[in-house]
Amino acid sequence: MSIKKLLKQMDDFFDLSKKKQRKKREKLDKLIESLEIKKAKLKRNIRRETHKDKNSKKAYNLCKEFKVITRMIKKAKKRASLISKDDCC
Repeated sequence: MSIKKLLKQMDDFFDLSKKKQRKKREKLDKLIESLEIKKAKLKRNIRRETHKDKNSKKAYNLCKEFKVITRMIKKAKKRASLISKDDCC
């Protein structure tokens, strides 16, 4: 799944009302899971690429992508915790 598609899914989710967000909680969990998988794959690719050449353009791009995905995961988890707090109180 491409980063642009994942960003679009997250933006679509966060634009919904709280009631609809609760209904889409399962989708958010799947999104977080897919981001975690992508993050792990990127980490392996970064290790391989930096082992070959630490200053390559490909390694740089992989690192940038890794940072973006990490931020996306953090944002999604924060949003998930806010939804959980709203459900309990």
